Amino acid sequence: MSTEALAAADLAAARATIREQQEVIDRLSREKSEPIAIVGLGLRFPGDNDTPAGLAEFLDAGGIGTTPFPADRWDVAAFAGDVEEKGKIHSSGGGFLTGMTEFDAPFFTISPKEARCLDPQQRMVLQTTWAALEHANIDPTRLRHGTGGVYFGASSMDYALELGALATEDVDGYLAAGILHAGVSGRMSYFLGLRGPSITLDTACSASLVALHLSVQGLRGGECEIALCGGVNAIHHPLSTALLSDMRALAADGRCKTFDESADGYARSEGCGVLVLKRLSDAQRDGDTVLALVRGSAVRQDGESAGLTAPNGTAQVALMRAALANAALAPVDISYVEAHGTGTPLGDPIEVAALDEVFRDSHTADDPLLVASLKTNIGHMEAAAGVGGVIKTVLQLRDATVYPHLNVDTPSGRIPWDTYPVRVPAKSEPWTAPVRRALVNSFGFTGTIASVVLEQAPLDSRPIVPAAPADGGGVFTVSAKSAPAMAEQLRGYQRLLADQPRLNVADLCHTANVGRAHFRHRVAGVVRDHDDLAALLTRAAETESTPTAARKVAFLCTGQGAQYAGMGAGAYRRYPVFAAALDECDRLLTPLVGRSVKDLVIDPAAADLDETRFTQPALFALEYATARLWLSWGVRPTVLIGHSVGEVVAATIAGLFTLADAAKLVAARGRLMGSVRAPGGMISVPMAAEDLADVVAAYPDVTVAAINAPGRTVLSGGADALTEIVAALAAREIEAKRLTVSHAFHSPLMAEVVDEFRAAIADIEFRQPEVTLVSTVTGKVARWRELADVDYWVRQIVAPVDFLGAMRAAHKRGKHVFIEVGPGSTLTSLAKQCVTAADHSWLTSLRRSDVDAESLPAAVAKAYTAGLAVSWPDFHAGAAHRKVDLPTYPFERKTYWLSTPGDAAAERAPAAAAPKAEPERLDPAVLADPERRRPAIENLIQRMLATAMDFTHPGEIGLDAEFGELGMDSLVATELRAALNGVLPVQCPASAVFDNPTIRKLAHFLDDQFDAERTR
Repeated sequence: MSTEALAAADLAAARATIREQQEVIDRLSREKSEPIAIVGLGLRFPGDNDTPAGLAEFLDAGGIGTTPFPADRWDVAAFAGDVEEKGKIHSSGGGFLTGMTEFDAPFFTISPKEARCLDPQQRMVLQTTWAALEHANIDPTRLRHGTGGVYFGASSMDYALELGALATEDVDGYLAAGILHAGVSGRMSYFLGLRGPSITLDTACSASLVALHLSVQGLRGGECEIALCGGVNAIHHPLSTALLSDMRALAADGRCKTFDESADGYARSEGCGVLVLKRLSDAQRDGDTVLALVRGSAVRQDGESAGLTAPNGTAQVALMRAALANAALAPVDISYVEAHGTGTPLGDPIEVAALDEVFRDSHTADDPLLVASLKTNIGHMEAAAGVGGVIKTVLQLRDATVYPHLNVDTPSGRIPWDTYPVRVPAKSEPWTAPVRRALVNSFGFTGTIASVVLEQAPLDSRPIVPAAPADGGGVFTVSAKSAPAMAEQLRGYQRLLADQPRLNVADLCHTANVGRAHFRHRVAGVVRDHDDLAALLTRAAETESTPTAARKVAFLCTGQGAQYAGMGAGAYRRYPVFAAALDECDRLLTPLVGRSVKDLVIDPAAADLDETRFTQPALFALEYATARLWLSWGVRPTVLIGHSVGEVVAATIAGLFTLADAAKLVAARGRLMGSVRAPGGMISVPMAAEDLADVVAAYPDVTVAAINAPGRTVLSGGADALTEIVAALAAREIEAKRLTVSHAFHSPLMAEVVDEFRAAIADIEFRQPEVTLVSTVTGKVARWRELADVDYWVRQIVAPVDFLGAMRAAHKRGKHVFIEVGPGSTLTSLAKQCVTAADHSWLTSLRRSDVDAESLPAAVAKAYTAGLAVSWPDFHAGAAHRKVDLPTYPFERKTYWLSTPGDAAAERAPAAAAPKAEPERLDPAVLADPERRRPAIENLIQRMLATAMDFTHPGEIGLDAEFGELGMDSLVATELRAALNGVLPVQCPASAVFDNPTIRKLAHFLDDQFDAERTR
């Protein structure tokens, strides 16, 4: 090696080392200081606050969410007492949620039996986290199998306390995980399929802010790509409140009077708050709306103080300074503090004194630090208090407004207000700092304390996007898990349109597609403006919603004769994936064809398109590009069918050969088939092929070229012979139509070029197909060895096209969505005649009259409503749209609770309270009657499942409902199998329940066992 080469190699190695070292430096820098973006909020707070917008309005107006103790929690009168009375509650109220016992169990695939065993804290986290992800416009299902982290604070043990009143016969194994705090995060990770850290922690009142601290560390350290963080608290057993009352911790009037002279303790409250977090760089990459930034955080301990539950001002000072240092900020950068501020005569003065110590040199009486506490509005949510303060502060940062702090009639005399550089806002006021930054405190009463530094969102957090395209709108989708939920979804969007008449419909469609999960009840359509969308919503509301059924997907690849000039022009202009695929075909085919194939496809004046040597490559390129476009949208075929040259496209998509080899094959095919010298033609005859056998037998140069549908046969052969056949058929009053073709394709006349075609494609390499291909040569599902043979493709230009047989073979494989990837609906119209059309869905990609490829989005909407999964981010790839706020999912909540004798509300134990009768054996006469047996088995399984899973009535379980969606697990499956084996004369194998996961399928399987038993 020369000296110059050695020097170049050394330089390249040095550069590689520098790059590696820079990557390490960048990673370490990110781990230490990259801001964390808050991109979504979810909440259920006292005062019926369950949306960020609603909470902002509530707080801005000085709303109060505390009330007397609700009568449905415990016997309030029985537990009311003086502060000196043991086991009594001297406080009069707090902050409580409406419907705390209610839950949408089916949505989260949880059976009624398991749902009643779940601590309401677990249920609240499931529902609130889902709402938070929707507020972030993140489709929760797309997080599955990712490294999403879940971090929650929880400390209430009330549901475990409820077990003391549970009858022995009502003790259930589901309670083991149902009452654990570990289940708060664990169940959320399980439901979403997340594989990152999943941590529930209990540091008492600081728990949710400590959870935020850990989630920030997890994101910066690369442990997770997205973090779901928050806290939850539920209050329903009197003992926990009585214990706090005995500690003298609670305010007598059930209000937090933070910073007031009358402060005498805090008001307990319950709720749930959730933050959706990403690294700022990731949020900006993903086009997320950044609500605020977490700049830094810190967690410390009081250590030794006046007592375990007594605060330590020195520790609080160190904590806040550590949080600022972690954020690389100084006290002067902070203009607001969301105080822990519970309203105790000891804690409030200590916290304000600590604030003075940290901020006395950066703030003055003329430029004071604003200090307030959410607890004066809704009470102290304990483990959820920290995240509550964060959510309030995020809303203030977003709106550049500081909300009023309540319940200060006489400022506390324990706090020297005249000497501290702080001010408590008594009314809503503008937040005027050049850059809005805040500190949020949360202190646990066993000493663990936390502080977080927040900052307003970057000014470019909602990127400026170009105006919507001239046609506006797009494909709108909405879905739900049930018909009632769908009805409420539609009403929600109708309210949205009414409330925001200027909302950009294109943005709305984009957000609804990429920012929501997609369920089986579906509505979709192409809409251009508000009027279109309003009309679609009205039509959908007037139509009964039914769930989509799982369907297979078939691509239909069109043959010669469907081409027209400019057939791909609109798709080429509109869809980059289509354009890229067509460009690739053009690169490979043009040198072989001697003419720009791209021009043949997109030029509306391509006069030579009908020449076979050009027609076949052009059709191949168009159909290949259309198929690639569908594939890019996540629509993947389970079967492919191609008519004549379309079969080459189908084989290419299936992976039988490379695109380069396909180009070689199709170019040679078109050139040679178009070079046949013998004069010939083709005619379409409205008769079955078998009925034309005698006619064809009389002419050696004529054959059946295509069996397109019942009574739709094409004959091909010599021109003179066809003339005679047309005349003979006319004499029988049968009209045969001549087709506009240049040659007698798929006839004996093609024998002229067979040898040359074989030689031209002899070196093509065949590969194992990845998708099933139904042969139109044989009319059957093709075998690999059959397709991977040059002779098959040689025979394919001569043999008849058995499209009817191929369609019937596909039909036998189940219900399909048939998508024609050609330039029109030629094959679709034929295919519908070959099978029971109503059993399938039919989509056309392009149409002759559609110059702008408008039919493609319409086809996507139909594919969606047919039940296909569409990759909406890929569908919208390259489009610039702003994500907008949309209605969140309308949960169908029902009450689930333990069946304890002391329950004041009987409805809190709906299913478990009433014993269910064991299903009796089926009448032997019914089992012997094939007509009655299967419905009887379906009814039997329905009743058994209702018993095993605590459904109130068997009719709640649909025959086609997936067992997994009902909440069935291995325990229930085993119980069902044992019950079936106990009453049926045939056996249900261990795997049968999971292999046949609906009542209808399992009954079908068991019914077949009777037939099998009879034949033995």
